[in-house]
Amino acid sequence: MNNFISAQRGSSPGGLVRYLFGPGSSQEHTDQRIIAADVTLGLEEGARLDHVADADAIYALGRDMDSHRILLGVAPPGGWVWHCAISLPPGEVLADAQWAEVARTAIGRMGFEEAEGRAPCRWIAVHHGRSVGGNEHIHLMVNLVREDGTLASTWNDRRAMSRVCTDMERRYGPAVVEGRAGRGMPGYSKAEHQRMRAGGLPERQRIARLVRSCALVSGDEAEFVRRARRSGLSVRARYSVGGQEVVGYSVALRGHEADASDGAARGTGAVKQVWFGGGRLAADLSLPRPREYWPAPTAQSSAKALAQWSRGADVAGPKEASERPVYEGAVWRQAVARVEDVTAQLGQSRAQDAALWSSAARHAAALMAGLSARLEEESPGPITTTADLLARAAQTSAHPDRRLVRRGGLADLRGVAMVIRHAPTSPEIKLLLPAVVALAHTIGLWQQAERPRLATELEAGLTRVRAAYPPPSARELAAHLRSPSAPVPPIGPRMTDPATRARRPARRDQDRGGPQRGRGR
Repeated sequence: MNNFISAQRGSSPGGLVRYLFGPGSSQEHTDQRIIAADVTLGLEEGARLDHVADADAIYALGRDMDSHRILLGVAPPGGWVWHCAISLPPGEVLADAQWAEVARTAIGRMGFEEAEGRAPCRWIAVHHGRSVGGNEHIHLMVNLVREDGTLASTWNDRRAMSRVCTDMERRYGPAVVEGRAGRGMPGYSKAEHQRMRAGGLPERQRIARLVRSCALVSGDEAEFVRRARRSGLSVRARYSVGGQEVVGYSVALRGHEADASDGAARGTGAVKQVWFGGGRLAADLSLPRPREYWPAPTAQSSAKALAQWSRGADVAGPKEASERPVYEGAVWRQAVARVEDVTAQLGQSRAQDAALWSSAARHAAALMAGLSARLEEESPGPITTTADLLARAAQTSAHPDRRLVRRGGLADLRGVAMVIRHAPTSPEIKLLLPAVVALAHTIGLWQQAERPRLATELEAGLTRVRAAYPPPSARELAAHLRSPSAPVPPIGPRMTDPATRARRPARRDQDRGGPQRGRGR
């Protein structure tokens, strides 16, 4: 099951029944049918009720769901109708008989069925087809007033239903939902799904792409804030008690007209920004995670970061020297080599080193996000999808720290992100793409054991990337290499040609915290 939508309490069984068999607020309810029900109601499983042709039957069902309570004269405060929904990830399906088992298991675990010393509740499970987001799902409706007038308990219903979903996932095969495994990416709102169907990039996804790219390319926290604000984001800090420590942040697109469903005032001509906390963008974008990219803070760097956060949400401040790229030759070759080095080292790492792999996935997601911004711009495509899948791969229960960034050459990927961000010509970016795809493929192999479905989705996404963005032709590449100036920015403090790199002294293995690299290092 993809999720258990938090149960709601109400006091109108008839109204809820009409909703369940109605068309929905966006005509999204299709092929509504009864999956399972309490035997007292005498309903046939699989029966379909049309909200127009079967209006009388729907009204009668609503009445039958509540007739015993009315007869007993019981009206619990806070409502007596319990309602929740259980859904599958997009593209997955269950047979009606399987859904019926899910429903009956949930009713039994919640204690709504008849047992020794306990009268049953009246309940019904209705299939709704696919949601706006493409999720097949069912609704459970229960009258908490039992047949004998006692009230069923719903204490700890979220935990009980979460266990039901996990058990059913293991029985029928859908992957255990990420949120229950200590990972996860937030789902999209109805307005965001509508924007995706129209071919646009949802606001939250646009912001997450920018934040990921800025986090990786920045050398410290102050630079991250400056870069994010210069990228068209409004950024504000969340402070601890006392206001001397930044513990979180929120971001919004600057001057962007938000969707009405997200709380913006429409029809007034006014622009109301929609703010997202870092953790609401994705778990790997809550402030502690980007901080793992950067060196351990000093008193000086902390003061600079606090000063930058304290500026207005739209004030980036002047660039520092590290933010003014110096162009030196065809250094994209070095960027490709560095990505290949990281991929090779990961291939020699233990699969059980989840913290290292998670950090690598987070870096790769940031690189893909940067490539998406350069090649796909505002039209989401396979690179955008792959970046999101890599971000999901980074969501593990392991807690990496900034020391991991020095392992496996991950620190070198900051310079690669700078090349992607600043390279002025398309061939250079397209030449980098296959190396990043190979890195993502290696991460997908790591995911096969624990999360095979995600690994399959990632490989399918990479196949689409390869098809959509083939490497430059030999003629295009030769013409580019003959050009007198193909400027790209420096990797790290200063990026140089590979010939220069080969003359650098090798760093000691113990200083790197990982195995010795090849390529003459």
